[in-house]
Amino acid sequence: MIPYVLAVFACCLAGALGGFALARPHEALALRGLSTIDAAPGGLAAARGFGAMMLLGHAGTAGLLGYYPGVGAAMALALGLLWGGSALGRVVSSVLDRQVDARGVQLVLLEAMLGLTLSLPFWSSRQLTAGPVFNV
Repeated sequence: MIPYVLAVFACCLAGALGGFALARPHEALALRGLSTIDAAPGGLAAARGFGAMMLLGHAGTAGLLGYYPGVGAAMALALGLLWGGSALGRVVSSVLDRQVDARGVQLVLLEAMLGLTLSLPFWSSRQLTAGPVFNV
């Protein structure tokens, strides 16, 4: 039960980040140190599209964790892998670029924790039930 609650909380946090990017793309980009994208055709639409993807993906996962825990756990695992991949990408970039800043370390920790938290329901459900069985 606790892994599901933690994963729903992680979905709410990540969904809120997506909602912020959807509602205020200029401010979301400025927080990341990115310049305004008004000059690029479709730039604001791309930023809002990313925010909507984050919002709806995490909201749908949170809803399915409550209604269909098996499906929700698989979706949460997929989101957890995405967050883990983002953390891994930041670490690889820091090593290859030889640049480490405090903000980057904080973001790696946040992304790794989101990835771990979102994967908890899948792994906790795997302990309770047997895996797939193939008869030969």
